[in-house]
Amino acid sequence: MKKYILFATLLLIISACGGKKTQTEGADAAVLDSISQQGQTADSTALKAKEEIVGIINELYAAASHNATDIDGRFACHAWRDTVAAVNEKDARVEEIGFFNEDYWTMMQDANPDDLQARDIQFEQLDTEKGRATVGFILHSSVQTVHMKFAFCHEDGDWRVHDIIKFYNDSDGKESSFSYMESMQKYLSEPVEEASELTYANMAGIYDSFNEKGGNESRIGLNKDGTATWNMIGSLHFTEYTYTINGNTICLKVKGVESEEECYEYDSNTRSLKNEQGAVYYRQNVD
Repeated sequence: MKKYILFATLLLIISACGGKKTQTEGADAAVLDSISQQGQTADSTALKAKEEIVGIINELYAAASHNATDIDGRFACHAWRDTVAAVNEKDARVEEIGFFNEDYWTMMQDANPDDLQARDIQFEQLDTEKGRATVGFILHSSVQTVHMKFAFCHEDGDWRVHDIIKFYNDSDGKESSFSYMESMQKYLSEPVEEASELTYANMAGIYDSFNEKGGNESRIGLNKDGTATWNMIGSLHFTEYTYTINGNTICLKVKGVESEEECYEYDSNTRSLKNEQGAVYYRQNVD
């Protein structure tokens, strides 16, 4: 009789252990299923964010290709717009050199071409919880191809551009980059220099005109010794001049030939020379 009682007790213990193991396995499965669902939700959120950001980039450059004037308001965050406004306000008080020398959205110095297109869009960083993203791409057009990067923030319910990173080749031919936001903030921290009169020394440089597609067309070169040159871009032929400065007016006279002067008004805000016929030459940044 005792053997039967002992056997029955053992069966109850084994049954209880088996039941406990089944309950544990069920709990583990529920946890794994919850984690899987969370992962699927996270993937879905990230995918949606990427689709929205790519759509914004494409929409932005569709607007830029039509030379829209409200791109900052439509696509940039408050911090970007406020910083640009502060830079423009400072530039209005600086006669000689302003901060912007190109369209920061397209890197063009004249009208944008109508075939702008962002290609090879790559997400380098995406944090949907913090509302931050970094996206690199190639901006292609019939005029030029440039490497760019946008830093995004999530603001007012939308993804907006917080910073533009521009890439360029340095003096060693290596690709370098700079942040527009950081550069603007540094520029704003610098004291405003007193306006100085135009001289051969501070006007010496390269000034280019551009065609309707934004390509460099012709060039004026002003030298520190009071001589100048004019030529069509890509041509080896050029005309030599001497020039004089009277206030903000620069007049060129063909060297060694009796001819009339051609005069240009210098605009310190746009760093440009404009003649009476309306041709405009913009100063180029040359290392």
